[in-house]
Amino acid sequence: MNTMLPGDGSAGPAADAAAPRLTFRVPPAFFELPVHETEEQVGQALIELAQDIYPQGNPELWFQYAATQLPVVAEMMQAGVGYAGFCLLDLDGRRSTATVTAALLESVPDGEKMTASSVAAELRGFGDEAQVETVWLTAGEAAARFTSDLVTLPAEVTDSGRPEQVEIGKIAVFLPLRRDAEMALFELSTACMQDWDLYSELFFSIVNTLEVDDARSTAEQAPVAQHTQPAGPMDLANGVHVPLQAKSVRDVFG
Repeated sequence: MNTMLPGDGSAGPAADAAAPRLTFRVPPAFFELPVHETEEQVGQALIELAQDIYPQGNPELWFQYAATQLPVVAEMMQAGVGYAGFCLLDLDGRRSTATVTAALLESVPDGEKMTASSVAAELRGFGDEAQVETVWLTAGEAAARFTSDLVTLPAEVTDSGRPEQVEIGKIAVFLPLRRDAEMALFELSTACMQDWDLYSELFFSIVNTLEVDDARSTAEQAPVAQHTQPAGPMDLANGVHVPLQAKSVRDVFG
């Protein structure tokens, strides 16, 4: 499935009909959250999403799902998220999920001078235990930040019906777009740490499909890394195939 971020520096319901400048592809296993809808349409869109996820469900289940997801989607919309999608996989009878979001950040301070290395240096300055490194994407060099946090999930979203503390693995990729003082931000989040290798490879295969459609100038763009495609695709689940990048991201969580 092809998706896009607006080309005018905005990334959300306020975006106008300007031609898209950033496009990327996500696997068909992903369900898309309605962060692009108006506030009045989000509730109905979430109910329709619930019907897609749980086709054998009932109106009570669909409404409960929509009510649970509504504050999450509202927070994403306020943060300027332009795309949000999640997968629900059945891995040998075990449920597994991960969320991917994308945003186009505008008005980046000194954006025209920012590089992946300078962004990485700024991220390292936060002083936390996150691992930060620069990576090559097909669209250019980017900064990647890997974190692992303990969070408490509310009872409404746990199988036990009780609040549970879980480890959340996250990857954030920052791709400076120096021409327009903007930055593309992609993030992965998953509580299924036993599937970290699968999701980290899936995430980087998604961001490696990012295309920057900027016909105005190509001279300032970072050189594109050359990748040799592997022999075959990765079979995730239920017949979903996702092309792998040539070099797998290493397991930063051991």
